[in-house]
Amino acid sequence: MVKILDFSVRANPLGTPEAIKTALTAAIREQCDAPVDPDFTALRQTIALRHGVQSGQIAVSQREEELIALLAASAGGARRALLPVPCPRSYERVLKRCGLDVKSFALPLKHNYRIPRGALAEALDGCDLLILGNPSFPSAALMPPAELLSELDRWLAGGGWLILDERAVDFTYGSITNSLWSGVRREPRAALIRSFTDSLALSLCPLSYAVGGEGWISALRARQFAPALSPLAHYLAPALERIMPFRSSTVDVVTRLMPRLIGRLRRISGLRPLPSDANWVLCRLERDDITAPELAAQLRRRSILILPCIDERHFTLGLRVPIETDRFIKAAREILMPKTKA
Repeated sequence: MVKILDFSVRANPLGTPEAIKTALTAAIREQCDAPVDPDFTALRQTIALRHGVQSGQIAVSQREEELIALLAASAGGARRALLPVPCPRSYERVLKRCGLDVKSFALPLKHNYRIPRGALAEALDGCDLLILGNPSFPSAALMPPAELLSELDRWLAGGGWLILDERAVDFTYGSITNSLWSGVRREPRAALIRSFTDSLALSLCPLSYAVGGEGWISALRARQFAPALSPLAHYLAPALERIMPFRSSTVDVVTRLMPRLIGRLRRISGLRPLPSDANWVLCRLERDDITAPELAAQLRRRSILILPCIDERHFTLGLRVPIETDRFIKAAREILMPKTKA
């Protein structure tokens, strides 16, 4: 049976660390009937220690989208949101569901869908809420924290609400040094979204969290249905304290494999990979004989999944181990360069 390769998933190419596997296995075998704290206090305390905050500044969830939605709904007084696009479709759905007026901020292809210096501060005029990915999806673009903070400082001081989606920051060169947290930790209207689901490949037990101003996080948790997580997540706290070497290995493998992937993609006729700061690459088809959905359909027949996005020309490709990447490259060349040996 042919293995299905899902390149639409942005999980860690190294898979799940052994400490996490061991904790989950022990929980399933020995402790499934034990009572679980519905507030996940120990887990939130462990996460809070990583950020140097109180556990009341941490909210957990199985889905990042839930945290973003509840933060937007709890941003008291916010009326108009700035939304840099392209972005995940869930961002716009959340804002409209919350009744917020949405101002789209279109990022140009000529800048590889990255925010030009100084443009964000100007675009924020008249807006009191911002949802931004850093690195952003689908562009995989990272704004250095000092540069981002310089664009946001005055706006935050004027009462703006910031929801910064950092779920992919663990995959960037520099890892958590690229987080904005140290610059906004005292801002009551700033919240960051982080994810262990992708960084630790936790498909069995999804775990994401928000860290931010205590009043805002408390308002979020008051709107949240309990329990916020699978009972298995209760047993992850001790293991999360032992993942630092794994995080370093993750950055090393992404830093090593991503340039190779982009180099191989560039050698496929009519396929342009954009620069990437994370563990996926945004690709653009610069040819008229095939669209991204058509390419996705042909790859699907080969048990390979990709995610078309933005328009008919773009798709994202998650970073995977070399043997799996080899299979994608071979299939893509067969489809896009049929007269060339794969």
